[in-house]
This record gives sequence, structure tokens and C-alpha cells, in this order.
Amino acid sequence: MINTLNDYVNAVRENGYVVIKDAIAQELVADLLDFANSFEYSEQEREVLTANQQRLNGYGATIYNIPAKKPEVVRHFIRGLCGDILRALLNDKYYRSIPEDLPNYILRSVLLRSSVGAMPYHIDSFIPYPGDYTSVVQTVLFLEESKRDNGCTLLIPRSHLSGAYAPQGDNPMAIALEAEPGDIAIWDSRIWHATLENTAHRSRWALVGTFVRWYIKQGFDYPRAISEEMFNGLDIDEKIVYGFCSYTPTDEFERTELKSGIDHITRPR
Repeated sequence: MINTLNDYVNAVRENGYVVIKDAIAQELVADLLDFANSFEYSEQEREVLTANQQRLNGYGATIYNIPAKKPEVVRHFIRGLCGDILRALLNDKYYRSIPEDLPNYILRSVLLRSSVGAMPYHIDSFIPYPGDYTSVVQTVLFLEESKRDNGCTLLIPRSHLSGAYAPQGDNPMAIALEAEPGDIAIWDSRIWHATLENTAHRSRWALVGTFVRWYIKQGFDYPRAISEEMFNGLDIDEKIVYGFCSYTPTDEFERTELKSGIDHITRPR
């Protein structure tokens, strides 16, 4: 039975994943789903995206770089129980210039996705390694129901401890991660995971956030992608997670440290 914060954290450390039921209010889910259904790339943008698309991003509809469009989306992950779990898994205890009750991990990427094709088994940490040190965590906020017939995620429990890349083919240890709108799934990105084919042809939009320790490269240059107007509307925890305390400085006159504290949060020059 999972009741306490420690229960949730230990579930990720031991089994590789956990689900928070009814984590987000339905009106917030509806707002994100409306955005997903109404957003359209231009024809030229679609051509560029198709030409540059990596293999694992070609299995369904995807909207990239959400923070540049809706910077408040990270709030759904970095606050409440989900935020507490992320801090426990990813905060660097030696990053002392940021208070312990704030995140010091950062966002690698957040996107909206509705899968169609069956995605092969893979890991999203890039490097497989054994042990209880977590460096990359994925969080999935389900905006629609995710079931076997519309292509839900498959996970191999405890595979994050294997120290190996994901083998292909059917795995008898796989569990189908079925979920309802408003649920949040959290997993160690070393875990072997895949998706089933969406044979029902029903959309299953989800907001997928990947969070990493502060020294790992971000998927997009968020400190420069987020406009000054958007930056001014962000809270401290959001600015930290978007990388404003740990972005790469242009030269020694901008900053000489790899990381800074909350007293020196600025946009890049």
C-alpha cells in the first residue's frame, strides 16, 4: 500500500515507477487537452520537424518545446506530491546555494504526445547503469485515458537496475500502465519501456516531462527560448527548473561558476 512520500519514492527506487492517482484537477487537464487539440504547426514547420525527427519521436502526434508556448506547464510536475518525489530523487544535496525545500534539478524536455504506432523498448537515460543513484526521471500527466487498446505504455519493473540497454521483442515481465485523465506516472528513465499499438485509433494525449540533475544537458535552451515577459511571470521554483541558475555562460564575465543561487537568477545575455 502506497501512502506516504517515502512509499512513493521507494517505489521508484525499487520497482522503477509509481503512479499518483487523480494528481491534477480535471479543469487543468481539460485546459491542456484543449491546447493539445487546437495547436497546429504551420506546413513549413511540419516539414522541418519531419526532416529532423528522431526515430522514437515518429510514433504519433507530438508538440515540442511546450515551455516556449505555455511556460506554466511545469507547475503540474514540480509542486505537490509529484514535486516532492522529484526533489527526493533528483536534488543534489551538495547544491547548497538553493534552499532544500526548492528544486535544484532542471527540465530536460516537456512535450505533448498522442502515440499511434507501437514504440519499441528503450531507455531515456541514454546511459544504462546499476545502482540507486537516479539522474533522469520521466513524469507523464495523462490528459485522456490510456488503455491497452489505444497504445498504453509497457514497463519492465526493476529493469532500471539492470545496467543494460533494453532488449527488443516481447517480454513476459512487462506490465501495461493503464491510466485515467489526471493521473501522473513517474519512472526512473533507465527503466525499459515501450508502447502498444493504438489499435482503437483513439487519441491518448499526455504531457510528458523529463527532469534531470542540474548538470545534465537540456533538450532545448529554455533560458533563451523563454521570453523576458514570460521570465518575469515565473516563480522562483520554475526559474530554477528551467535552468536559469545553471545555464552555460557566454564567458567569464557573465558567470564563472557552473551554478548559482536564487539571489542571482537572471536571463542569459
